[in-house]
Amino acid sequence: MLKDYHDWLESELKLLGNASHHAYSFGQANMAKRAIERLDATLAKKVVVVLDDAEARGILTAIEMLEEGTTALDPALANLREKIRVALEELARQYD
Repeated sequence: MLKDYHDWLESELKLLGNASHHAYSFGQANMAKRAIERLDATLAKKVVVVLDDAEARGILTAIEMLEEGTTALDPALANLREKIRVALEELARQYD
């Protein structure tokens, strides 16, 4: 999904670059270039895993059940649990 977005920005940049004699196109090309640079910087050294809502909720439930069965949750799993929880909350806010 993010690769598709990156590729689309690249294609827009090329398309706008071919029409650089128009001031509007030049500005749009600069915006596309900055968007690509920002996307690349944001995603540098990050692993992106795409989960649908049901998958994320299922993983969150499994981690919470694991936590109930043990005295302490591994910090890596606790971190994953928190990231999934925050992502689900953000998703819910988008559709409220």
